Amino acid sequence: MSKKTRKICITAPTRMRVAEELLKKAGCEVILGKSVDDFPEYRYQRKELVDLIGDADALMVSTREVISGEIMDSCPNLQAVVKGSIGVENIDQKVATELGILVCNSPAPENFTGLAEATVGLIIALFKRLKSNEALIRRGGWKATEARGQLMVSRTVGFIGLGRVGREVAKRLGPWEMRLIGYDPYVKQETLDPLGVKLVSLEEVLRESDVITVHVVLTLETRHMITLKELKTMKPTAYLVNTSRGGAIKEEDLVQSLNEKVIAGAGLDVFEEEPLPMTSKLREVDPTRIILTPHIIGNNPESARTGHRMAVESILSILQGEAPSTVLNRDAVERWKARFWS
Repeated sequence: MSKKTRKICITAPTRMRVAEELLKKAGCEVILGKSVDDFPEYRYQRKELVDLIGDADALMVSTREVISGEIMDSCPNLQAVVKGSIGVENIDQKVATELGILVCNSPAPENFTGLAEATVGLIIALFKRLKSNEALIRRGGWKATEARGQLMVSRTVGFIGLGRVGREVAKRLGPWEMRLIGYDPYVKQETLDPLGVKLVSLEEVLRESDVITVHVVLTLETRHMITLKELKTMKPTAYLVNTSRGGAIKEEDLVQSLNEKVIAGAGLDVFEEEPLPMTSKLREVDPTRIILTPHIIGNNPESARTGHRMAVESILSILQGEAPSTVLNRDAVERWKARFWS
């Protein structure tokens, strides 16, 4: 690994400093951007980001940076864009592949386990009407018939997306004696048999579920896959939970469905625009019928540490001319080798 291949840019370092310290220990020069802890809502302008990256050979980014093709094309030494977590929809993988730039993520088990636990927590909170009861007691009230929760036994949970997180949620809910059905055109039934999940159509998930939990990556196929049409197919007593990506649900339609009682309630940890704008209509929905958390509910210190270590391992492999197993755009590998390592 030559000296010129040792400059790494971390756009949003954390106080944890795991990645920074590991990279420096490996002899890398580390360029740091604005701390995600000190400036949680900070957004880079394109020129700011290009200037920050400069002649870095690898880039470690957070979810808040949008790494466009134009930005990557403006950084001629850039070999890789790496995330310390799972989702990479903020990175233009198509252009990265064309440029021979590797895109890697860090699917730490603690990450998808924490998210699965948080999803189950939201489901429980909705079924047991925890927000309604908290609001009731804070108003000085006490037991109210309409604030009673519901039994979860024998209820139907519908999954939209059955990747790592969806399967971890199913693993936790199966012993609760709930009926599990799901829609995922990329998963085979035999994969789900041990979890007791039956693959069905999207329409069946919408029509039969008492709670629907969304676990998809954001693509052209999944963007706004849930609109008012889909919401009206759901039971009026059903709940909707989304801990994956906000763009999967058309928010204005969800707001309308909650205000008009098309569905019973929702739990959201992700939004179409993040941070959630103060002008968002979601903030005006009856707070006893919606749970809003700031895209953090599944985060935990263990997932962050493991994810950052995985990201560093990917970067160090790349700086030695070896494509790590975390590369998502495998079609870019040959072009990357030809461009940087021939």
